[in-house]
Amino acid sequence: MKRTPTYVVLGTVLLLSGCLLFIDNWADAAERKWLSFASNRSGNLDIYIMDTNKKGLRRLTTNLVPKDNSGPPWPPDLTWSPDGRFLAYTSNGDEVRKTYVMDTKTREHWRLTNRDERELFPAWSPDGKWIAYVAGDAERSRIYKTDVNGAHPVALTDPGYYGRPAWSPDGKQIAFVSLSHDKAGMRNGLYVMNANGKKLRRVPDLNRGRVTSKCAWSPDGKQIAFSLHIPQDQRYHLCVIDVDGDNFRQLTQGGPVVKPPIAAQQKPVNVPLPPFSLPEIYSPAWSPDGQQIAYVYSDTILGQTADIYIIDAKGKDRGTPLVKERGVDVSPAWVPEGFLSVSPSPEKQTTLWGKLKQIDN
Repeated sequence: MKRTPTYVVLGTVLLLSGCLLFIDNWADAAERKWLSFASNRSGNLDIYIMDTNKKGLRRLTTNLVPKDNSGPPWPPDLTWSPDGRFLAYTSNGDEVRKTYVMDTKTREHWRLTNRDERELFPAWSPDGKWIAYVAGDAERSRIYKTDVNGAHPVALTDPGYYGRPAWSPDGKQIAFVSLSHDKAGMRNGLYVMNANGKKLRRVPDLNRGRVTSKCAWSPDGKQIAFSLHIPQDQRYHLCVIDVDGDNFRQLTQGGPVVKPPIAAQQKPVNVPLPPFSLPEIYSPAWSPDGQQIAYVYSDTILGQTADIYIIDAKGKDRGTPLVKERGVDVSPAWVPEGFLSVSPSPEKQTTLWGKLKQIDN
């Protein structure tokens, strides 16, 4: 009986050590940078997260796009709510591609809107109140925004052919790529408009090639990252430009993107992308601290394999693969800090304290 206090003390010390280790690991995980992406590594397309040290791989969804789905298994487009609680994504699980929202705590999923048209490229606003997206068919679409319940969609653009909208950090503007190459639509290029669809303008000084479908706004609100296809070189490059059109920079390696003569700049670059120009570079995602940009790199026809790379936003290095395997890893989206709290939840703290009390008693 005299040894009982010793066991109690020892048990308490061990449990406290485990608690401290758990809290320390939780805090360490929260301090690292995390990236979410879509991958078919399990056989089906699902959503995963991983830190930038290539550790902590975790699957967030199961059988998101089933194998027996009647439509093609297009990879989901991803966007997080600012607090990290919710994740919006696209899926053609109901035959037509629609936007869905997942509660990452309860794992509940629901469809954003009740509209029948195809939806692409959801983007959550910085204040968490709106989701912008593209809806329409293969020929004509519009950029919309709706409240997070999907109840009040508002068209922000005329019919055209648009890439993914990107919110400015202050939520007052939206950047997007016009993919139109016909006489009826806007010419290809990078555009900026107010969040209500007014004061549309084209970012100047981009007639170096064809801008592809997705762009990303820098956290400081000064620059936009995008992918550019150079027809004469048959190459893709990841590039950055100031919102006003100044300070164009090429980030990825290869032949330099040369600005064409003045006369050539006055002609719209409306040549459709050639088939199978490889390697492809697309889907830039700017890290919340502004230091890095994630993007997709694919050197196979029709994206049969695709890898996620991370490059220094200042162009100091060539970029390194975060996810590289003979599969499809696409749609990078940085995970907000709120998804991984520095401190354990109140429920975990209560459970740990209860165990300590049991030993003490």
